[in-house]
Amino acid sequence: MYRTLAAAAALSLLGACGTSEAPAPAPTDTATVAPTPTPTPTFDAKLPNETVADPQALLDYWKQAVEAGEREAARRAWRKEVRAGGMAPRWEVLANPVVTFGEGRQEGAAGSLYYEVPVTVMGSNADGAGQSLTGKMVLRRVNGVDGATPEQLSWRIERIEWEG
Repeated sequence: MYRTLAAAAALSLLGACGTSEAPAPAPTDTATVAPTPTPTPTFDAKLPNETVADPQALLDYWKQAVEAGEREAARRAWRKEVRAGGMAPRWEVLANPVVTFGEGRQEGAAGSLYYEVPVTVMGSNADGAGQSLTGKMVLRRVNGVDGATPEQLSWRIERIEWEG
């Protein structure tokens, strides 16, 4: 601020003296500022609840969690009974996993809706070699049964049947 006032005063004096030359600009600090590193993106999607009737919302959530390496977030997409298990998911050993889904189909049975969809998780193993897991994912939700809990009314992963 003081430099600006001093420069304005110098210009004013030059104008009063009849000179048209402007003073040389004040030296500036030429030190280079290192760029701020871009933070690593974090997984912050909300788990779809019972008001979301489309199973694709849960598939999108699970895909984002797996690709972000967020094991606990991915585990929340499973039914409560399955989440309690301690087995590590097969995809967890893959570096840079990429999830793709095929065309799914929905069926109803005895008060529940099921959604089956082909799933592939590709990545690389510890040696850096490409690896692919392929199977069928089954989602389930209760179909408007009286007294059903929000958890039961929400789409959740029932199981994945991996090939091989």
